[in-house]
Amino acid sequence: MTPERALPRWLWALTLLALTAPFWDLGHPLIEVDDARYAEVPRVMALSGDWATPKLNGLDYVEKPPLWYWMCAASYKVFGVSEAAAHLPLALLAVLALLGTAWLGSWLYNPAVGLTSAVILGTGGLFLFLSRYITPDLPLTVFLLWSSGMALRALLRPEDGAWAAPAAWAFAGLAFLSKGLVGLVFPAGWVFWLCVLFPQTRRGFKNFLHPAGPALFLAIVAPWFILMERRHPGFLHFFFTEQHFQRFLTQKYNRSSPWYFFLVVAPAGLLPWTPVVAAGLLKAARQWRGPDVRGPALALWSAMVLLFFSKSQSKLVSYILPVFPHLAILGAAALQAPASAWLARGSWALGALLLAAGAVLASLGSRPPWGGLLPPGLVASAALGAAVLGAGLLTYGRSRRGRDVLALGAAGLAFGLASAFGLRAASPLVSAHEIGREIAARRQPGDMVFAYGTYLHGVPFYTGRPYDRMINWVGELHYAQRDQANTGAFGDDDDIRALPAAGHKVFIVLKRREASHVAGLGGPGKAQVTYFGDWALAVY
Repeated sequence: MTPERALPRWLWALTLLALTAPFWDLGHPLIEVDDARYAEVPRVMALSGDWATPKLNGLDYVEKPPLWYWMCAASYKVFGVSEAAAHLPLALLAVLALLGTAWLGSWLYNPAVGLTSAVILGTGGLFLFLSRYITPDLPLTVFLLWSSGMALRALLRPEDGAWAAPAAWAFAGLAFLSKGLVGLVFPAGWVFWLCVLFPQTRRGFKNFLHPAGPALFLAIVAPWFILMERRHPGFLHFFFTEQHFQRFLTQKYNRSSPWYFFLVVAPAGLLPWTPVVAAGLLKAARQWRGPDVRGPALALWSAMVLLFFSKSQSKLVSYILPVFPHLAILGAAALQAPASAWLARGSWALGALLLAAGAVLASLGSRPPWGGLLPPGLVASAALGAAVLGAGLLTYGRSRRGRDVLALGAAGLAFGLASAFGLRAASPLVSAHEIGREIAARRQPGDMVFAYGTYLHGVPFYTGRPYDRMINWVGELHYAQRDQANTGAFGDDDDIRALPAAGHKVFIVLKRREASHVAGLGGPGKAQVTYFGDWALAVY
């Protein structure tokens, strides 16, 4: 795989397969929590016609900006409400991420690096999963990638700054509308440190000072925030102070993890490409003081984002995704040289470990404690996924240069296919599809649905109706709870003690472990309890 030769057909084929992977099984059941939540909020938006204020269970839900909700609601308007329509915009965004990675890698290095970097990103484990599981982190990653790519273009090729710098501002605005302040902080901070650390980039900095760029950014970002503050006085304080600074600085939202959390998550999420990316990072470190700033610039982005989220008191696995496109390009550039002996040995060891894990899963899948608790298809998919990743890693360093990309890319795609099957098999454990369909089939006019101690976001999606009351649960609706007009939407055990209610049924969605407690709270007449994985449905 040398830049002077025509790109091999298998590389084009592998790239095209990676581009199709986000569309595999678009209609899989919605997964709790985020996948279902970010499908339900735009469903209500499309139904109500209010495209300004996102709502969850009929209440204001303004923790995140609206760009994803707008895209998903538009999909519902065109294709109707379904799981596939919910996941379609996500798949299209994933393709945009792969195309952006290929573009950035191609002009920074050469077309071979561009295509290979798209393959690395598109067949990595975490990206494959998040291209089918809705969170704001994939939209954020896509627009940060394009913003940083345009910014780097303006710095390294100042003659292109007249279009690249305003485009970087515009994509930063879209990133801001995807998840908030980090959409501006990351590109701006990165450009600043590039100019401080690498003098050769400073000539292009003046491109960012042209008023067209900030004007584009404000035109994209400002209207929604101004409208929301006018509709909901105090919104800006809630959004920026509580949802940004308090989330970053305090443990208010119970998402704290050790400082090294992402140092574990990132290598695991990059499989089967972890050794390749490690080689790319090592190469970039060796170039740090040299004239070639391409690798160090990409490594700086990755380090900056990793450090930021590591310092945050709020950590989720998906937060680290914005570093993956840049790491993929570093890995692709490193693949143009033969694998070093230590890297080959490390990949063989990791491959052997994954093969062994797959064998253990396959042998123990039908025995306690897994037998009877986990669906056989889920265990089989996990075993197959570990095995194909292990097989791919064992080939790394043994194949002819270039064919190692084929081996690892095929392993990544096979893992993605196994994951898709596993997700289907695991749906009774991770989706409210079955419990929602059960309520929809049995519910009559006048019947009510309560959520007790939990909130399955898929239930309103599959029933087409919000919960009538949320008992002993506030969760992400704490903003809406502050409004005295919403007090009737929340309750406690006394609401259960008042059951049964004359003339209609009450469905109570709760955790399995609380079923006996809730069944004992009601008045005359015993509740009927049906179990759905870790959840239960009590009917009075």
